[in-house]
Amino acid sequence: MSHTNTLSQHGHWNNYFKQWKLPLYFTKPALRHIHHFVDGMLSAGFTGTLTDIHRESLHERDRRTLSHFLSHGKGNRSFLQRITQRVAFQEINKTARQDQSPIFVILDDTLCEKTKPSSQAVDTIQGASFQYSHLKGGNVYGHTVVQALLRTGDKVYPFALERYDPEGKSKIDLACDIIQSVPTSNQPTYVLMDSWYPSSSVLQCSVKQGFHVISGLKTNRIFYPQGIRQSLKNFASYISKSDTDLVTIGSSAYRVYRYEGKLNLIENAVLLLCWEESDELDPKRMKAF
Repeated sequence: MSHTNTLSQHGHWNNYFKQWKLPLYFTKPALRHIHHFVDGMLSAGFTGTLTDIHRESLHERDRRTLSHFLSHGKGNRSFLQRITQRVAFQEINKTARQDQSPIFVILDDTLCEKTKPSSQAVDTIQGASFQYSHLKGGNVYGHTVVQALLRTGDKVYPFALERYDPEGKSKIDLACDIIQSVPTSNQPTYVLMDSWYPSSSVLQCSVKQGFHVISGLKTNRIFYPQGIRQSLKNFASYISKSDTDLVTIGSSAYRVYRYEGKLNLIENAVLLLCWEESDELDPKRMKAF
């Protein structure tokens, strides 16, 4: 990154910081650090480390000043979070109104793996712990964050990022907090999530906000076709190809069975049981939404 480009970006962000009234809530040294974080994180060479931020933002002081700022820097974090969330929603909502398109709240979590501390370590990484990784199929040492993006059309903004503490709020509680913090819009709003999140509390929070929910479902989920209680996996074993519709998305084709009715925790839901068109209708190959 050139010095000229960095100075140009500083002027650009100075205007935004004044518009957002950040100088009223952060000292000049704190704002300079925020400048460097923004510059570094938006650079092509950023891979997620403080070393990247220090290098790409052309920071003139020692890299450890960034660590010190994160650990001991003073400022109104909640105000900064409210500002960024407000700006993200305003931009997404404006585009959604112009294009008459829906808004998507994309909810997920990710585990940021860290180097496992040795048994001799005096100071371990703050807030890190052993947590289960579905990707690796075992416990991994690191931080887990629950996050939400706002999307409409091709425009995407980060909205919320909350670190999960095994001794604090559950991921479900964090998800509910995030959903409740999303402002309502006149445009249809959908919460997208994987099969881990559609619990009773998350669904209720979404309904209270006036949001629709689209989620993956585990195949042991209970529903009531013709009033009979059974799991999705068990029901799928009785579905034949003639019961499904052929759905094409781009170059991919799927066999889809559609059900509308009672689902456990929901009185009226639309359920889609899906297989790739080339597969047999094996319950083990089924994806449920």
